[in-house]
Amino acid sequence: MRPQAPVLATALPSPIFPPRSEQGSPLPAGFVLTTPWGSRAYALPLDWHPPTPSPVEGSWLNRLHYMEYLEALPTPLVEKVILDWIESNAFDGTSALRIAWHPFATSIRVVVWMQQIASRREQLSPGLLDRAAASLSAQLRFIERRYESDLRGNHLIKNIKALLWGAAFFEGAEGERWRQLGRRLLAAEIVEQILADGAHYERSPTYHCQVMADLLECHALLPVGRERSALAALLARMGTAAALFTHPDGDVAQFNDSPLRNAYTTVQCLDALAGIAPVSIPADGPFALPDAGFFGLRHRDDYLIIDCGPIAPADLIGHGHGDILSFEWSLGGHRIFVDQGAYQYAGGRRRDISRSTLSHNTVSIDDEEQCDFYSAHRCGRRAQAALLEWETRADGFVLVGSHDGFAHLPGAPRHIRRFEAAPGRLVIEDRLLGGTRGHARAAYLCHPDCTVTVNGHEATIVRAGATVNLLAPSPIRLEDAEWYPDLYVAHPTKRICFDLPWLGSGAKTVLVVQNI
Repeated sequence: MRPQAPVLATALPSPIFPPRSEQGSPLPAGFVLTTPWGSRAYALPLDWHPPTPSPVEGSWLNRLHYMEYLEALPTPLVEKVILDWIESNAFDGTSALRIAWHPFATSIRVVVWMQQIASRREQLSPGLLDRAAASLSAQLRFIERRYESDLRGNHLIKNIKALLWGAAFFEGAEGERWRQLGRRLLAAEIVEQILADGAHYERSPTYHCQVMADLLECHALLPVGRERSALAALLARMGTAAALFTHPDGDVAQFNDSPLRNAYTTVQCLDALAGIAPVSIPADGPFALPDAGFFGLRHRDDYLIIDCGPIAPADLIGHGHGDILSFEWSLGGHRIFVDQGAYQYAGGRRRDISRSTLSHNTVSIDDEEQCDFYSAHRCGRRAQAALLEWETRADGFVLVGSHDGFAHLPGAPRHIRRFEAAPGRLVIEDRLLGGTRGHARAAYLCHPDCTVTVNGHEATIVRAGATVNLLAPSPIRLEDAEWYPDLYVAHPTKRICFDLPWLGSGAKTVLVVQNI
């Protein structure tokens, strides 16, 4: 049966976030698309299906089809770009359209269109409204048939938001069907995906913020009642977790896949949450997200966060890294020790580096991995983390953690790491139990703005007035390395490395802040 002609609702749902003006700018015959890795000019009519010979070209094409840059363009240009997309992307089931009609890309795009139409409705031509409404309803039917129940995670949340937005945007039986499906999926997924401590179960601070933003937009579409109130309470917990994931510089920690410019910021999320639910932001001192497995200390503009939990949910391992017992540390508002970050999501050398245990601020044995990572998002053998001790003190904490990621090596060695943290001081004690006394190496990745000098067992790290003295249990060496703050962005830096003696009694590394 032929679908009924779509009818727009009388009151269209409005965006809850301000326009992202940094994502684009107009040109006389097109526009500039701006991404974390650069800017590119596009002229109309667009080539929506160019070859993608490299991962970065594929990412450019994804961003082109997401169309979030429409928020930064004037209305006449928005009309032209939408109509150009409709002309060039009629769904025919061919592989040439696999990016244009991927459920994730489609879910992002339809919400952008609907929000921009709602914001600019009085300025748009009737012809644009009719054609966009017809295309939107076709795209929403596509999402309804192909939402990502196989992958789930943040992708499925995007699909759910698109269905709920479509239900509020259109009147009639189809809209009601999308509403019922979206609400049913939402009810199941928030139970599964949001942990009791408020963290998203993929354990990526960036994706935590992305999912929080999507759920905030879902909340705006739910009717007043128990369902909406329950989601508000969950969002309040997510707000607390987001604050705990965030360094003093305003950006999140980079555990697992966490590009810094791949989601709304914590401040943007908390601003949107204001008025919906009160958020508890813990005072300075130790903090814990025990279900996600993150622990830390905040003191004024100093911030420490440690990963002592699962790398990812068992059925969605793709964003997980070999970073158990790794940490990040900021002093005086500036990052000192950083996570490697994520350079790309496609397979390749830098993807492997991003996920590798050798790249994180933890211990490796015989250059082996905690987990058996392969391909771009796959993992076979997986380390299990164990929290052995968590003791908070008036001005800090003691954490002892372990994992079995090296149990496949001869003698099944086990790494046990003890952190003793207080303002201006961090003592890390590493013990290696069992095994056949292989080569153990500790490594700490410095922010590119740090200056590092080494003298035997000692290193001095200086950044923006903060000076840290590091005393290692063996001679220190500096290695050339890279830091990936965003996709396709690589900054040269240094990694502090030293060997660990195979001592059951432990080898201590002492870091003391000399001055800020």
